[in-house]
Amino acid sequence: MRVTIAGGGTGGHIYPAVGVVEYLRAIDDRIHVAFVGTRSGLEAGIVPSLGYKIYSIVAKPLPSKKGLMSAVPALASAMVGLVQSFGILLLERPNVVVGTGGYASGPLVFAASLVGIPTLLIEPNVIPGRTTTLLARMVDRIALGFPESVRYFRKGTNLRVTGIPVRPRLIAPTREDGLKRFGLDPGRKTVFVFGGSRGAHSINEAFMAAAAVLQPRSDLQFIIQTGTADYERVVAAMSKLDVCCRVYPYIDDIGYAYRASDLVVSRAGASTLTELAALGLPSILVPYPHATLSHQEENARLLEARGAAVVIMDRDLTGDMLARAIVSIICDRAKHETMSRNSGSLARPEASREIAANLIELAKAKGRLSKLATVLGDICSAR
Repeated sequence: MRVTIAGGGTGGHIYPAVGVVEYLRAIDDRIHVAFVGTRSGLEAGIVPSLGYKIYSIVAKPLPSKKGLMSAVPALASAMVGLVQSFGILLLERPNVVVGTGGYASGPLVFAASLVGIPTLLIEPNVIPGRTTTLLARMVDRIALGFPESVRYFRKGTNLRVTGIPVRPRLIAPTREDGLKRFGLDPGRKTVFVFGGSRGAHSINEAFMAAAAVLQPRSDLQFIIQTGTADYERVVAAMSKLDVCCRVYPYIDDIGYAYRASDLVVSRAGASTLTELAALGLPSILVPYPHATLSHQEENARLLEARGAAVVIMDRDLTGDMLARAIVSIICDRAKHETMSRNSGSLARPEASREIAANLIELAKAKGRLSKLATVLGDICSAR
């Protein structure tokens, strides 16, 4: 089977697809996989580091402002990306195309649907993104992370509530592995702070202030992923405090950080929340304030309503508030255990298997132009 996956920009648009791919390749390592993204997205570095082929296309997000003129650059890029996508489909000749959301997935999924190649979208957020909404009636199937998302689609859309895949390697480490990886004290409680794959300035600022407040507590230790922009500043601030803290611009093996942790402070991207649930971790969530359609706040509120998280809005976030929230959870054993249990109850460990089964089912279908694509693909390969 040949699978081509489009999407990127953030880790949340990359890692769910990687989870499905790893499941498929565990079944049959002959499955051919190729990714499609942009040169500026995180996928340009992450995907090759995982050993997968990646093609680059031109794509830009649609502007939040209404009006044709403001949309012209994005539409022009989409046309270029569409032409590039047809070329990739002819070269790869996939049995099925997967879109993981975000503007980078639009051109390829659209092109595949036009030529009859089976398509599936993975939508991890409670509120579907614009790409998913625009393509919903064209694709063959949509895999949803949450049942609450169903209400945003028209009747007749082919939906499956599967949950969002988590990479097996992310949950493989033990707590002891995590503590050893970061050189942490097993007798202390660990708080892992990160603002997503690129970091978050407001969370970094609040953490530095909170660390100063929490400095007298010898029972706490911290891991923080700052992103590259704030890394040196956070390192300098922590060096002035008597606090056990490990500071990194980016953590490749984030599963070890999760496993070492008793509490996570983070943004509320759907992929992150899926990972927290898979590991049964309580969290303090600070939704990204500029997310399209406020989807991160909707994601976070869902976990808060289930008793798995505490939500602090970015505009309200201060060092004192963050310090109080950390202590209120991590130092209250009953509350911590309840939140951990509630978080774990949201996990869908069979998500990778369910999406993989859908892909295999779709791949058995023959595209309307599959013979033409095969002939042209052979010509391209010969050249």
